[in-house]
Amino acid sequence: MEIRRVTADEWEALRGVRLRALADAPDAFGTTLEEARARPDSWWTDWAERSATNETQAMFLAWDGTQAVGIAGVFHHDDVWQVISMWVEPAWRGRGVGRALLDAAVAFTDGEVRLSVTDGNDDARRLYERYGFVDTGETEPLRSDPALTIRELRLER
Repeated sequence: MEIRRVTADEWEALRGVRLRALADAPDAFGTTLEEARARPDSWWTDWAERSATNETQAMFLAWDGTQAVGIAGVFHHDDVWQVISMWVEPAWRGRGVGRALLDAAVAFTDGEVRLSVTDGNDDARRLYERYGFVDTGETEPLRSDPALTIRELRLER
């Protein structure tokens, strides 16, 4: 397994792993599978290009040979880095992929790091807490399903 920052020409792998993530864990993301499927190829190529070259955002993929098996990203907004789109293929969970993705994302940052986790997503929350994230007490409705609540966590360094 290898973790690396997405390159502009890996947009199809980025799209594929993102769609699998949304299908597998619809309650974990602010985007719905339907929204993502409706995006044109140009949206995905632009996202990959920005993620590959921008100093304030990056997407990382976990690779098993030629297959992307996990995803995580970061972007900088309002003086805070946000971890986004974190997901690992079910067959690869519990094998250190999530931690390796977090390592890559956090290493890209140079300041405060936060993320959001859906209440009830206990496996993800445990991973984040073992990594050093703590609850800020801030919550809000999940954009893709306002009946669910997301909780903000901040990395203690």
